[in-house]
Amino acid sequence: MKVIIAEKPDQASKLASPFKHKKKQGYIEILPTPIFPSGAYVTWAVGHICELLSPEEYNPQWKKWRLQTLPIIPDQFQYRVSRSKAKQYQIIKQLLLNQNVTGIIHAGDAGREGELIIRTILETAKIKKPLQRLWISSLTENAVLGGFNSLLDESETRNLYFEARSRACADWIVGMNASRVYTLLLQQKGFSDVFSVGRVQTPTLALIVKREKEITAFKSEPFWEVLATFNIDGKKYEGKWHKDQESRILDQKMAEKIAAFCKGKDARIKSLDIERKEYQPPFLFNLSSLQATANSLFKFSPKKTLDTAQGLYTKGYISYPRSDSSFITKEEAKMIPDIFSKLANQELFNKYFPTPVKSIMDNRRYVNEKKVTDHYAIIPTEQVPQLSKLSGDEQKIYDLIARRLIAAHYEKAIFDYTTVETVVDERAEFTSKGKQKIQDGWRKVLFDEQDSKDKEVLLPQLSTDERGIVQNVKVKDGKTQPPKRYTEGQLITLMKTAGYRYFFRWAESIKLVI
Repeated sequence: MKVIIAEKPDQASKLASPFKHKKKQGYIEILPTPIFPSGAYVTWAVGHICELLSPEEYNPQWKKWRLQTLPIIPDQFQYRVSRSKAKQYQIIKQLLLNQNVTGIIHAGDAGREGELIIRTILETAKIKKPLQRLWISSLTENAVLGGFNSLLDESETRNLYFEARSRACADWIVGMNASRVYTLLLQQKGFSDVFSVGRVQTPTLALIVKREKEITAFKSEPFWEVLATFNIDGKKYEGKWHKDQESRILDQKMAEKIAAFCKGKDARIKSLDIERKEYQPPFLFNLSSLQATANSLFKFSPKKTLDTAQGLYTKGYISYPRSDSSFITKEEAKMIPDIFSKLANQELFNKYFPTPVKSIMDNRRYVNEKKVTDHYAIIPTEQVPQLSKLSGDEQKIYDLIARRLIAAHYEKAIFDYTTVETVVDERAEFTSKGKQKIQDGWRKVLFDEQDSKDKEVLLPQLSTDERGIVQNVKVKDGKTQPPKRYTEGQLITLMKTAGYRYFFRWAESIKLVI
C-alpha cells in the first residue's frame, strides 16, 4: 500500500476521483485497483505545513534585536510544524508510519514550491520509505491516470527541492538580518517603526519609489500645437505643424503667428510614405503574462489572477498555472484538435472555427520542446467546462487562455502605416499619420488593447505633389504630463526583467557588514 500526498484537499480529491474510494477524516482511501493492487491512501498538506524556525529557536540571544548580534545565520536551517496545521500533519504522519505502507508518492504541485512542501513534511516526520514523484501538468482524469502509470523516481526532481529550500533559507537570511539592521539604524534616527526588508518586496519598493520621485520632481510645462485641416481636391485630412520633428511650441504668441500665416494658404503634398507592418499572433500565456494581461483588462491583482487560475486548474480545465514557459511540446499540440472540437461547441467561441491555420505542430513560435522548462504554457485542457457554470472571474480568465490558443491558429495581422508631409506656402511643414487595416488575422480573436487606445485615423487616397488649400487652422494648448504610476501588471513584467538589478544595487548600498 502507498500513501499519496497532495498539496491541497481539492487536489487530493481530483487524484482519487478516477478510482473507487472512501472519504475519511483527513485522507481518502483508494480501494484496490490495477494501478494500486493493495489500495492507497490519499492525504494532503494545507499549503506549507512546516516552516523555518524563528531566530530565538536557534539561539535565545537572537530574540532581542541588537546590532552586535548581526548577522544571524544558523549553522543548519531547521523546520517545525505550524501550530495551526498540526492536526493534519499528525494525520499524514500516522498514515506514513502505518506498517502496511511500503512507499510514498509525492503528489505536490509539479514545481519548486510543491517539491518543498511535501519533502519538508517527510523530513520533519523522519520518514525514509521509498519515494516516487507524480509529475503532471493538469488534473484531468487522463492526466492523473497517465501520471500514476509513469511515476518518476524521486531523484529526478530532488534538485527542485534543493532550489526551493535554498531560496527559502536565503529569504530568511535577507529578511531577518536586513529588517533588523534597517529598523535599528533608523531607530537611531528617531524612527520607532519596524521596517520589513525582503528579497522580493525591496526591489519592488525601489521601483515604485524611483517612479514616485520622478513624478514629484516633474514640473508640468505648457505648450501649444498648430493643427491644420487640408482640402486637396475635396479630400480632407488633418496635419500637425512641426519643425525638425518637434511639434510642441513653447510660446503661445508664436503658435498663433504660425496659425495666422497658414490660414487660407496653398498646400502641397511634399511626400507620402507607406510602411506595411505585419504582426504575428502573441505567444501562449505563462503566469506573468497572464497576470499582466488580466490586470490590464480587468484590473485583477496578480494574486486574484493566480487564485482564479489555480481554481480552474484544480477543476481540470486548464494546465498548471505556475508556469514560466510560453511554449508547448508536440505531445500537447496533439491534444489541440480535441480541445478545439469541444471549444467549437461553446457559443462564445464557435464563430472562430474552423481556424485558418489547421495546426501549429511545426510552428516553433509555439511548439518547442527546448523552451519548455518544468511546465508548458497555460492552455485549456480537453476537459472543457460549461462556461455558464463558471464564476464571473473564472469565465474571464478561461476566456483569455482559450482565445490565446485559438489566436495562435490564425494568420498574422497586417496594417499599412501612412505618413504624409504637407507643406504650406512652401514654408510651414505639417505631418499627418494614419493607418489602414489590411488583414485582421488573429485580431479577429483577440482585441489588442494597445491598438484600441490608438484612434485609427484613416487618410484619404493621396499622391505626392497634389495641391490644395488650408481649409482651417487652429491652435491647441496642452501641458506636459508626469510619468504614470506603475500598475500591478506592469510591476510583474518589470520585476521579471529588472528586479534583481535593483536588489543587488540595494544589497551593495547597505553594505551589510556588521
